[in-house]
Amino acid sequence: MTPDEAVMSRAMRELWGLADDGRRGPKPATSVRAIAAAGVELADTEGVDAVTMAAVAARLGFTTMALYRYVESRQDLLVAMVDEALGPPPEPNRRRGWRAQVEAWARADAAQLFAHPWVLEVRTGSPPIGPHVLAWMESGFAALAKSGLPPGRVADALLIVDGYVRSSVQLALQYAAPGATDTWVQTLRAVLDEDRFPRVHAVLESGAFEDDSLGGGPSGTFEFGLALVLDGIDRLVHDTA
Repeated sequence: MTPDEAVMSRAMRELWGLADDGRRGPKPATSVRAIAAAGVELADTEGVDAVTMAAVAARLGFTTMALYRYVESRQDLLVAMVDEALGPPPEPNRRRGWRAQVEAWARADAAQLFAHPWVLEVRTGSPPIGPHVLAWMESGFAALAKSGLPPGRVADALLIVDGYVRSSVQLALQYAAPGATDTWVQTLRAVLDEDRFPRVHAVLESGAFEDDSLGGGPSGTFEFGLALVLDGIDRLVHDTA
């Protein structure tokens, strides 16, 4: 067993181009990337719970047993699907400063998660290591490294940015149903006691709850929060200099 076989699934080895191309037998009828793409299509239309080895095999016109030649388990399939759904990161504008590049990275990250929200439901058990995931990491690290932060702090900062993006997308999706926010505001007005909750009442009266910040996609609230996160990183940059 080679070192990569000891730590990587068969599917992940193929995604990295480490599969044994010299193996005997007929030419492969498909690929892990094609199987993952079929799984992504299924998850996008029917939800990640609908993704089973049998369902993906049927979508591709294979038997379930044939699929196991490429992907050893449903968990391995989900990991490959996450890599496929994220895709390669957008090419950064190297002429821009670190902050502008990280802003663009975060918005692109959010866009991919909104396009494939089921990704947030997948529990991989360990940090994913697919080639697209690593390309996103490389892109984010390269942007933050321009700030002059040491590698350890670059890693911490990107983890915080990505965590902010994921939590924001998850919250937006939770309240994405049309009219959900309006209904909540109306209910809040009916039950809110100004004397008991004066600060909540003040925010309610300001109209802050009546924008689109809780539904559907990146909004002014997303941009505000992202600016706060980057302000903190900027402060760290200046303190480290």
